[in-house]
Amino acid sequence: MRHLTASILTAAAIALASTGAALSWGAISVDDSFGDEPSGLGYGFATEASSRADASAGAMDACRSEGNDDCRVVLIFKGCGAYAASAANFGVGTGANIGTAEKRAMAQCNGADCVVVVSGCE
Repeated sequence: MRHLTASILTAAAIALASTGAALSWGAISVDDSFGDEPSGLGYGFATEASSRADASAGAMDACRSEGNDDCRVVLIFKGCGAYAASAANFGVGTGANIGTAEKRAMAQCNGADCVVVVSGCE
């Protein structure tokens, strides 16, 4: 009986730990202007935040800490998020995996010269 109880508690702890990330928030902030090349964009990325506000603040702090003065949050997400840009367009995307998030960001950016600038999962 003691072994069964220990096994159940261990399984519950592992399940709880693995769902912790799924319950957290992520965010992307960028410092860009119309006409900027994607390679020169400043950005911040935050993950594992306990709330939307914390994710947003973390992304802004990360963006500003790189010397960017005009940062703005472009995406708050659960799961995975991506930001794609060209000199004229940008797009954001979310998904259960990085590939889906990047594909959606590229589709929203909608240009032959769009590239994924930043992506990741919380």
